[in-house]
Amino acid sequence: MNDLPIDSTSGVRFSLEDSTIFIPRDRRLRKLYLELSSRCNLSCPMCFRLFRKDGEGDLDWSVYENLLQSVGDFPHLETFHFAGLGEPLVHPRFLDAVRCAKARGLRVSLTTNGTLVTREMARELVALGVDAVDISFEAERTLLPGRETLAAAHLETFRMLREEKKRAGRFLPELRAAFVLTRSNVDNAADIPATLSSVGVTVLSMSNLVPLTKELTKLVLYPLSLEEEARLQRKIFVACQRAGVTALLPRFALSSEKHCNFVRSESAVIRSDGAVVPCYRLAHTYPEWVLGREKTVVAASFGSLRERSLPAIWDDERYVSFRWRLRRALYASCLDCHLLPVCEYPKTTESDCWGDSPACSDCLWDRNLVRCP
Repeated sequence: MNDLPIDSTSGVRFSLEDSTIFIPRDRRLRKLYLELSSRCNLSCPMCFRLFRKDGEGDLDWSVYENLLQSVGDFPHLETFHFAGLGEPLVHPRFLDAVRCAKARGLRVSLTTNGTLVTREMARELVALGVDAVDISFEAERTLLPGRETLAAAHLETFRMLREEKKRAGRFLPELRAAFVLTRSNVDNAADIPATLSSVGVTVLSMSNLVPLTKELTKLVLYPLSLEEEARLQRKIFVACQRAGVTALLPRFALSSEKHCNFVRSESAVIRSDGAVVPCYRLAHTYPEWVLGREKTVVAASFGSLRERSLPAIWDDERYVSFRWRLRRALYASCLDCHLLPVCEYPKTTESDCWGDSPACSDCLWDRNLVRCP
């Protein structure tokens, strides 16, 4: 990390117990997750969209253009990843957004439900040089009421993308699948890598379910014992190795290690209304069940691109100290606390008993039980 741009003449100072912390200004932003839209063409029963407490809409093109003007202020910015609460392909200027990002020399990846990728769209994604496409693959054995599996549609989308890559003589985009493990599909998890490999998928990123209702807690796999976790991970790893697919797996046992991948990877999220938020979890307000306990996740923004530039927000004292604290895991840990059953703080993410806000004290992403592409 010695090559990171550091300005020793300016920075942020704050007090921590009996010490004064000085953080020189830096621009260690490497990846931006952009929620082009919080709208979606689907209404999946386990999706955050159905339970959020805020509105929906598309990212204004003027906000996106202003964001592009800030790219030069972050010398290590590598990737625009179009994803978020909604489906990026519903944005009326999705392809323009990709084209502009690629013109800036950025890697472009996206997470999509795959249902809007037509043959023409697949050809455009290949021609524009999109680096990676993650499709949220489904293979539920027990469907929720009113739900139909999209597995066949997803496989067809992968197949079209692979065919267009071959037709154009290109290796990109890399085809990746994002899969949520539940009690409903864990028994056939080892069958999935071979199926995906047959349509050109090279990476399988698995995560655990974040239940948003009490009913959905019945589908949650975790926490397992260390022995159970090892057996499940071995089973999936072996299946992926045989299929020639790279496996990216979460934890299934509850660990005391705290590790914020969003901060450690120098990432930020731009919400569809232009708000700059630290991660997916804190992007919107919604109910969440953490190990059988209900809580309210409250959206946390450090500023809006409608009002300030991204460099100004990134350098903001509150955001700088937030990232510094998370990088060093200096915050409360509710999941290890004997007072958890009687404490009021874990009921929301507004603050914790250390006085930090927003609170990351029982984040399932932080424990690597839940992970994002």
